[in-house]
Amino acid sequence: MYIQVLLRALLLALPLCAAAGEFKDKGDTIAVDFPSGWNAGKSDDPLVTLRLERGKSSFEFSKQDSELGDYYLKARVKEQVDSLRSKGTTLAGDVRQVSLHGVSTAYYTSYESMGAEAYIAFFTYNAASYAISARGLGDGDFRAVLSSVRKPGEKIEVPKPKKIKVLRRKKEPEEDFTTQIFKDGGDDAVSTAAVAGSTDILNAFTSGASTEAASAVEPSTAPSAAAAAGAAAQGFLTELAKKQEGDAGLPPYLPRKPLSAVLWGALLAFWIAGSFAARGVAASYQNPKLPPPPAEVPPDFFFPFVISKSSSFKEVVYQVVTRQKQRLMAEYPFEHEIFIAGSVYGLLLLHAGWSLLALTGNGEAVVNILLRVPLAGRALASVPEALFVPPLFYGLFLYFTRKPVLQLFDAQNSLVLEVRPEIVYGLIKDGNGKEVARLVRKGSFLYRYWEFVDTDNLVVFSIRDDFPKGFLLRKLFGSLGGALRSRYGIFAQDRRAGFVFLDPSSQDRFQIHMDFAFARLGHPAQVLAAVLYVISREKDPVYPSPF
Repeated sequence: MYIQVLLRALLLALPLCAAAGEFKDKGDTIAVDFPSGWNAGKSDDPLVTLRLERGKSSFEFSKQDSELGDYYLKARVKEQVDSLRSKGTTLAGDVRQVSLHGVSTAYYTSYESMGAEAYIAFFTYNAASYAISARGLGDGDFRAVLSSVRKPGEKIEVPKPKKIKVLRRKKEPEEDFTTQIFKDGGDDAVSTAAVAGSTDILNAFTSGASTEAASAVEPSTAPSAAAAAGAAAQGFLTELAKKQEGDAGLPPYLPRKPLSAVLWGALLAFWIAGSFAARGVAASYQNPKLPPPPAEVPPDFFFPFVISKSSSFKEVVYQVVTRQKQRLMAEYPFEHEIFIAGSVYGLLLLHAGWSLLALTGNGEAVVNILLRVPLAGRALASVPEALFVPPLFYGLFLYFTRKPVLQLFDAQNSLVLEVRPEIVYGLIKDGNGKEVARLVRKGSFLYRYWEFVDTDNLVVFSIRDDFPKGFLLRKLFGSLGGALRSRYGIFAQDRRAGFVFLDPSSQDRFQIHMDFAFARLGHPAQVLAAVLYVISREKDPVYPSPF
């Protein structure tokens, strides 16, 4: 009975947990429901009347100039399908449709873009036509959002579910378990008093009288349980700290001891002092100055590029906004990094924990644990670092076999440019795979620069490290919360043509500025792709920082 009531309450609560609310577009022409986690975003495109975002996922409604019928809605989607296929994009199907609760029909297509599902759709509702550009949803979620389109305040009639008649079986009487005890007890049967006491206790818990009993018992048992757990843990460590032997009663091949606490203290002091010194060095850098552009800027001058990045364990994504408020997106994967960084950090944590156990008198625990590993116990106890060799080698394997490629996309998720490592540092190709330029690395370990060479083998411009003395500091102490980031300049021969301006308020935002006199030095998209590729490959290391 109680279980049925709880199940019914849970089923009634599920729709309340899933709903997120109603979003309206500009002008209150349509309303739509989105799952939880989606928030309203901003768009610089005047045609976009509603934009929703959730992480890297997005959903945009763009109002069309005129009201379109079904024939023209299908034609618009068909145009997009043909355009995508001409670029070699694989589609999940042709034109598909979704009924807008019997009032209208939406037509859409989907395709894969940068590892996520992307959608293009057109529909007409409330005497207005809309185009949809979405990314990062499953097909079921996308169709569910479309089917919720309606007028603001309009109620969608959902068909009521049919009632199912449940036939109840008559409950058979249960046998008294106290009687069964006496039947099966034999010589070890429980006494009548004990059974009666048990029955009274059960009745007390069932009737609600157990609350006082539980509150009276808990204070006396809780300390004893905690003390028992602490004693068990201490006993476990003490047992591990005792000298043990591995395979066939043999000790490790090489005796190992933890690193000295003095060494860890010296490293910690060097790290803290060096971090403060490195921040002081970084504060001495001053951004270069460029002459301001003229009052009347032609429409083909796209600088500055305003860029924000978001990083994960597998990739970094750049969101780019041009001077004309056009949107671009770039992506650079680094699947190898989690394995390489994980093996290095895991090794450091192993030795740090080992030294900490040694300070408490349990330094032999690590070796004794490894000795218990079947077959390889003696070898692992001799060289514990071998635990981290497989992920390290796998990360290196990914790095050398799956060469990371930077891809630049336009607002319609169409590939514009890509930069991939080949024989040279970076080979730049357009959306059709045609080579347009090369990036060639030059210079020394500290003084580095990268030349942009066109197809005529002429150096158009170069990207230089504007702060070379910070390179070694970054390798030692990391980016220090963004204070010690790499700084790059763009040069035409020996004249400064532009630079990368770092946002002082956020380590995830920066801008690419260009002198108007060098506006036509190179194609803006090629300049952007070259700079982003250098920034991605020379990725500033992120270490734990006191700042």
